[in-house]
Amino acid sequence: MKIYFLKRVMPVIAIILLMGSCTKFEDLTDDPNKATSVPPSMLLSEVLSVFNNIDGEGPWSDAQRDNQFWVISFDYYGDQDYNWGAVDYKYNTLSNVLAMEKEAQGLDSQNKYEALAKFFKAYFYDYMTKKVGDIPFTEALQASSETAITKPKYDSQKDIYIGILDLLEAANDQIAVAKLEVGISNIEGDFFFDGDLDKWQKTINAFHLRVLINLSKKNSELNIAGRFNNIISNPSKYPLMTGMEDNMLRIFSDEPGNNYEFNPGNYGFNRNRNIMGATYLNLLKTNNDPRIYEVADPAPFYFNENDPLNLNAYVGANTGDEQGPMQVASDEGKYSYPNESRYYSSYIGEPYIQIGYSEQEFNIAEAINRGWISGDAATHYDNGIKGSMDFYGISQAEIATFMANANVIYKGNNSNGLTQILTQKYIAFFNNSGRESYFNQRRTGVPAFNVGPANNNGNKIPLRWKYPQSEFENNNLNVTSALGSQYSGSDDINGEMWMIK
Repeated sequence: MKIYFLKRVMPVIAIILLMGSCTKFEDLTDDPNKATSVPPSMLLSEVLSVFNNIDGEGPWSDAQRDNQFWVISFDYYGDQDYNWGAVDYKYNTLSNVLAMEKEAQGLDSQNKYEALAKFFKAYFYDYMTKKVGDIPFTEALQASSETAITKPKYDSQKDIYIGILDLLEAANDQIAVAKLEVGISNIEGDFFFDGDLDKWQKTINAFHLRVLINLSKKNSELNIAGRFNNIISNPSKYPLMTGMEDNMLRIFSDEPGNNYEFNPGNYGFNRNRNIMGATYLNLLKTNNDPRIYEVADPAPFYFNENDPLNLNAYVGANTGDEQGPMQVASDEGKYSYPNESRYYSSYIGEPYIQIGYSEQEFNIAEAINRGWISGDAATHYDNGIKGSMDFYGISQAEIATFMANANVIYKGNNSNGLTQILTQKYIAFFNNSGRESYFNQRRTGVPAFNVGPANNNGNKIPLRWKYPQSEFENNNLNVTSALGSQYSGSDDINGEMWMIK
């Protein structure tokens, strides 16, 4: 798949239509120099540009440090203190999603844009609610409607997820209709899949499985097992990804503004302050995982050129370690850095997986392990591992050797097998899919995250972000009520939200 990065455009008219003044658009004084409509393709490109790099959670970002994939040794540039601030609400982007729907209503093939709009609503609402808990949902984005709701109520997280799951069902149904109308490749403004509705439908359903697996603790309340089984048992209605070629990818380029995070231009600036995280690296060492040689360089202090594959030379730093001693050890060559040839040899780097095949396969394996659906968990578990290995270009011979490792062979539909699935899923998430590895760890406790003296949150990994300060200034009654119903009135980053109770 080849994806072209488009520079972001901000269609101001969308915000005027949906988020701004209560004055109806048609009552405004006409300005012959101002656009009165925006093509849905342009609005789609704007939404995708946010989706493409949501809150900068891409490779080697702060999000990937929170996932404990890497650590930073210079306190001037960052920390590992887990003292999180506020969530960044995405209602401005959702306003563009609504505008895209509105502008598409005049087209003969409106279903293609409306199906994607439902997916984006589900995606961004899921993104916000799993970070904080209750958020505005049913009354959101109505400031410019007939009733002009400027202080929307906060819906319960349970009700929000019921709405998200309904949106994903509707998105799948509507995209099937769109495929009958326009074929599979006819969406302008789509720089992910070049308008390929087949790939979009697979992505929507893979994301649907992500949402369901993240709600595993709410099986009895939301019939998660039944919903999961409905998708898996109806492949013609709910097509899923069949291989890594179906991955939703962000592709980097030589074009300024779309370079890979690590590249020849910043090698001298950040090479010696980015260290591989021990939480991740030690999991690779435990099973002689060949991916370790692709992602990391050996620590110079321990490297022996006569034994270049010795895993003892691969040393990660603990996320909870103080940065001063960490920097001293780094200067002495006692830590592994990210693989120089892989990550610093070009401006293009490697693709970034937003929603991918390996994750899907591990989710299916987990559902079988939990007894939600029938099937062979080992097959899907193996598929997830092999897909990740292929991403790193591991040879088939090396894959076969790894898969034959007694510690890697699936141990069955029991707690040991579940831990294997979750561990390999975490490994496959490395520097991909935002904070999904964190959300999975929050839900399951796998793998164990490191906590140490650098932690500034009472030796705890936070469970949530805070609400935006703007909500306390502009919607105080509702946000305060939401805090009272969830967290005893405290905007506490250690508060336990509904979905993980």
